[in-house]
Amino acid sequence: MSVALGSLYGAGAWAQSAATGNDVAKVQDVVVTTGSRGDTKTVADSLAPITVVTDAELAKTGKQNLRDALASLDPTYANVPGFKGQQGIGVNTASLRGLSGNEVLVLVNGKRRHSSAVTIAGIGGTGTDLDLIPVSAIDHIEILKDGAAAQYGSDAIAGVINIILKSDSSGGSLSTSYGQNANANVGGLGQNGKTGDFSLNQGIALPHGGSLNLSAAVITQKDTNVAGPVPNNTNIYPLLPNGSPDPRETTNSRYRQIMGQPNTQTQNFSYNFNLPINDAIQVYSNATYSHRFSQGFGTYRSASSSQNNLAFYPEGFLPQFAVQDNDYQVVAGVKGTNLLGWDWDLSTSYGRDDARVEDNNALSPSFGAASATNFYLGSLIASEWTTNLDLTRKINTGLFDKPLQVSFGFEHRYDEFQQTVGDYQSYAQGGYVPTTGPFAGQPISPGSAGMGGFSPSAAGSYGRTNDAAYIDLAQALTSKWTVDLAGRFEHYDQGIGNVASGKLSTRYEFSPAIAVRGTVSNGFSAPSLQDTYFTNISSSYNRNVFTGAWIQQISKLVPASNPAAQALGATQLKPEKSTSFSVGFVLKPIERLNVSVDAYQIVIENRIVQSTALQGSAVQALLTAAGQSPNQTVSYFANAGTTVTQGVDVIADYFTPLGKYGDVKWTFMSTQQNQQIRSLNNPSVLSANGIQLIGRDAQGRLTVANPKNVTSLSGDWTYGKFGVFVKETRYSSVVGLNAIAANRDEYVPAAFITDLNLSYWLTKKSRLSIGANNLFNKKPPNLPAAAIQYFGFPVSTPNPSWFSPYGVNGGFYYARLDVVW
Repeated sequence: MSVALGSLYGAGAWAQSAATGNDVAKVQDVVVTTGSRGDTKTVADSLAPITVVTDAELAKTGKQNLRDALASLDPTYANVPGFKGQQGIGVNTASLRGLSGNEVLVLVNGKRRHSSAVTIAGIGGTGTDLDLIPVSAIDHIEILKDGAAAQYGSDAIAGVINIILKSDSSGGSLSTSYGQNANANVGGLGQNGKTGDFSLNQGIALPHGGSLNLSAAVITQKDTNVAGPVPNNTNIYPLLPNGSPDPRETTNSRYRQIMGQPNTQTQNFSYNFNLPINDAIQVYSNATYSHRFSQGFGTYRSASSSQNNLAFYPEGFLPQFAVQDNDYQVVAGVKGTNLLGWDWDLSTSYGRDDARVEDNNALSPSFGAASATNFYLGSLIASEWTTNLDLTRKINTGLFDKPLQVSFGFEHRYDEFQQTVGDYQSYAQGGYVPTTGPFAGQPISPGSAGMGGFSPSAAGSYGRTNDAAYIDLAQALTSKWTVDLAGRFEHYDQGIGNVASGKLSTRYEFSPAIAVRGTVSNGFSAPSLQDTYFTNISSSYNRNVFTGAWIQQISKLVPASNPAAQALGATQLKPEKSTSFSVGFVLKPIERLNVSVDAYQIVIENRIVQSTALQGSAVQALLTAAGQSPNQTVSYFANAGTTVTQGVDVIADYFTPLGKYGDVKWTFMSTQQNQQIRSLNNPSVLSANGIQLIGRDAQGRLTVANPKNVTSLSGDWTYGKFGVFVKETRYSSVVGLNAIAANRDEYVPAAFITDLNLSYWLTKKSRLSIGANNLFNKKPPNLPAAAIQYFGFPVSTPNPSWFSPYGVNGGFYYARLDVVW
C-alpha cells in the first residue's frame, strides 16, 4: 500500500476540499497501471510497492523542477550526489534506491521516455531528464520500487517512474510563483537563485467523449555562488618587473570564482489527446516540447594564468559553460477491445534531445592574439524510436474461480546518438608558446579553456536496434492469493546480443488487516550509446592532485574503443545484469492507519561505472608504451564489478479528524540502504602496475555518497480556508571519498531539514501559499583544508561539500498563487 497521501482530484475539484476518513480510503483505492499488464490494481492490492505522488503534493514542495520535487517527497528517490560541474547541475538525472539513472526506467502514460543526450563527466551513466516535462501537465506519478525489466525492458533494475498526464476535458489551472535563497551570493557574486515560474493547464472537450489537455510552463532561475575568495597566497596578477606583487592583490576584490546552481531559462509545452472512434476503438497521442538554456561557470583563470591573455582579459576570466537543449517526444497510438477476444494497443513513439554545447567568455590560449572568445563546442543528439504492440485478455481455465490474465506483446526500438564537431579553435592546437610566466617555452594545451570542443576524431553517429517479446500471466489462485509470472526476451545488435529476464510476484492477504507480498526477478540494463561512444577532451587549469600546484592538464573521457583507454585495459561494454529479491507487509492495524514495510536486495553484475581519472607515473608509462601521449589523464566507462544494494522502506499514513478544527494527514517515510561492492573487475594490465581502475572516489560514489537512512515525518493540516504543511526530514551522514588521500575526504554529518508551506484560499477559485524549503537555512560544512588545497577551484572558505544530500545553497523561500476554473 506504499502511498504518499495527497489530493486526488482534478484542478477544479480540489478547491476548498476537506479531507475525511473516506478520502483516505480513496487514496488507498487509487487504481494504478504500473507494475501490472492488462488488469489494473489498487495501490493497496499491488503485488509490489508503489508510491503515488499527486499534483497537489508536487505543488506543496515549492520546488521549481520535477526531480527536486520528487526528491523532497520520496526518500528512495534522490539527486545524484557529488560535484557534477555546472552543466551537471543544470542537466541532471536522479536515482532510485541509491542506484544511478542507468538503472531507472521512466515512462509517460506507460510509454518509454527517451534519455538525455548529455553525459555528465564525473558521475557516469545517462538517464532521463525529468525537468523537461511541465509539472502543470502531471496528474500524478506512480513510482514502482521493484525490478521490472521482465515487464518493461532495459533500465528497470531499481524501479519504474510512470508519469501520468492530465486528461481532463474541461477546466484548468494557472500557477505563478517567485522565490530565492537567503544568502547564496558570497562575495557579492551570484543572484541568490532568484526563481520565477508561470504555468498553465487547460482541458478541452472533443466529440464522442474525447479530450485534449494542454499545458505550458516557463521557468527562469538565476545563479547562486557559494565560493570564497582566491587565497592570499595565490597571485591574481603577474608580478611587477621588479619581482614584487602587484598592489591590486590587496586593493581589488579577490572574489572571482562562482560556484553554485547555473542560470537557466526553460520553456515546456505538452498535450494529451484522446478520441474514441466508436465503442471499441480510440486513438490517442501525447507530446512534450522543451527549450532550455543553462549556463554555469568554469574555473576562474587569473590574470597571471598561463591560459590567460592580458590583451583580452586584464582581470583574468571566468569561462561560461552553456547547454541549449531542444527536446521533444511524440507518442501516437490506437487501442481497442474485442479483437478476437483480445484488448489491444498499437503505438509508436519518437523522442529526441539536441544539446548544443558552448564555452563563452573564454580563450583558446594556444592561438595567442588570434584566439576567439566564444566557442561552439559541438552538439550531442540522442533519439529513440519505439513501436509497441500489446495484447491482453482473460481466459477461464476452469482451474480457479477467477480467470487467468494473459498479456503479451512485442517492441521494436531504434536508438541513435550523434556527436558533432565544434569550432576549429575549440579543439585545435594553435602553436602559440608563451615567452614569460611559469610555463614560458612550453606549448599551451590545445582547445578552449575549461571545456574543449569536439574534434573530428570524437565526432560520429551511432545507432542500435533492439527487438523484444514479453509475456505476463497473472492468476488469483484464491480470493486471497495472487501470483504473477512475467518473462521477456530481447535481442540487440552492435555486439550486445540476447538478454532474457523473468519475474515472479505474489501477494497473500491473511485478513483485511495484514497482507504479505514478495518478488524475485532478474533484469538488465544495456549500456547506453552515450556511455559507449561519448568523447570529451578538455584543456583544464587545475591543481596537480599530487603537489597542489596549478597546472595545464589534458583530461579525457573516452569510449572503451579509444586507443588510450585500451592501453589502460578498456574492453567493450556489456549489459548490466541484476538479481532482485523483495518481501513486504501491508498492514491496517487500526482505523485510518496504513503501514507498509518492504525489504529488498539488488545484486548487479557488470555494473557500468565511470572510472577514476587515471594519472601518475605508472599510467604515463603504459600510455607511452602504447604510443599515446603521457601528458593526459584518462577515464572511461567500464563494467566495474558486482555491487549489492540492500534496504528497507517503511511508509505509514494516519488521518486525524479534529472536528470543527479541521483534520490532519500524517505521513511517515523512512528508507534504510546499504550499498556494498562485492567484487571489482580490475584490468590485468592495471593490476600488474599497481593501478586501480575504480579508485577510492568511484568506490565512494557507489557505497557511501548517498545517505544510508532518510526519514521524514509530515503533517498536513486543513482548517477551513487555511492549510499548514510541515515536514521534517533527517538525512544520515555521507562521505565523498577522495581518489588520492583520506585526509581530503568530504564528510557531511547527519542533518535535520524543515520544510513549511502555509496556504489560504482567497476565493473559491484562488489560493495563496508562502513557504520555505530548508526553513532554518542549513548548509553543509566546508571542505577540509587538504581537500581545499587540491580541489579544482582557486578559492578558500567558504567551499562547501557538494556531497550534501540537502544541497549547498541553504534555505529557499517562496510565494505561490494558484487559480483554478
